[in-house]
Amino acid sequence: MSGDNSEENGGQSKEYAGAEETVRGIDRRTLLRTATAAAVGGAGASAATGSAAAGDLVSGECEEASAPSDFSRVSTRDHFDDDANLTNGEDEWSYDVEGSWDNWGDDLVLFIHGWQNSDEDNDDIDGGYETQLALEQEGWSGETAVYTWDSDKGGGVDQGWGESKEIAEKNGRKLANFTQWYSNTYGADVRWIAHSLGARVVLFGLESLDDDYGEYNGVKSVSLLGGAVEEDDVSTDAGWWDSEWGDHIEYAAETCDNYHDDGDEVLEYIYETWEWEDAVGEKGCDGPEPYNYTDHDVSYVPTHYDYNTRGCGCMTAVVNNW
Repeated sequence: MSGDNSEENGGQSKEYAGAEETVRGIDRRTLLRTATAAAVGGAGASAATGSAAAGDLVSGECEEASAPSDFSRVSTRDHFDDDANLTNGEDEWSYDVEGSWDNWGDDLVLFIHGWQNSDEDNDDIDGGYETQLALEQEGWSGETAVYTWDSDKGGGVDQGWGESKEIAEKNGRKLANFTQWYSNTYGADVRWIAHSLGARVVLFGLESLDDDYGEYNGVKSVSLLGGAVEEDDVSTDAGWWDSEWGDHIEYAAETCDNYHDDGDEVLEYIYETWEWEDAVGEKGCDGPEPYNYTDHDVSYVPTHYDYNTRGCGCMTAVVNNW
């Protein structure tokens, strides 16, 4: 986006000013294969049955469109280093606006991608573009953009999962900052669609809209697709030891819909192995649900990477529930 938006937002947004950083370490496909082997290997060959044995944990069954290079995006790429620390003079509120926004100022859908999405390989914008095409099939005519963040930083035995979780949390305020600014500046509705670990960005974004801005119904709708957060994170009472965001969902979102699949093997074999918890994207909410929250079983979605794809995803249900 041009520098005009930077001026309107008091300098919190910056004009895109350089080449994208190369991806560090192994790519998502190699990483997930390694993680899958660790998750199921100890149980022997008999544990790797069905599509898990066939290698479907690393890709979707439906073809995803390739995005134009100028696809619209809100970016916090290169705001964090491999230790999840802010870098390059960024702060906890800053974001960049990039690409060509054909419908700037209209109602907006932001697609918040998940873990290990590379900006070098265009994983981030491809996911956003596929989401746009799926929404347009359902009659959506507003703006669609991707919220792209440093989900591929870090390293170590968990291949950066811990750092990515922390970076996701720190992106909550950045996502909230852009959302409240865009909504209030243009009188536009903003909707969030979050895939996988993008759900963690969203939970902390709702917390920020509530606590930092007091934005009641600050986001028109939240749609979680295969959310990689604990099943009680979305509840209003997660118990003595666990964190909960149900109150923030009730305050900051007009509606929140969670699309889960008990057969999601990425969440079953990888998330559960590392977190020792069930994911909301696999089981739904565990505990009292926020009054504006609804679980939807979408077991017809073939794989973890197909929720937002045309033809076999659940985008028809997403739009029907708006």
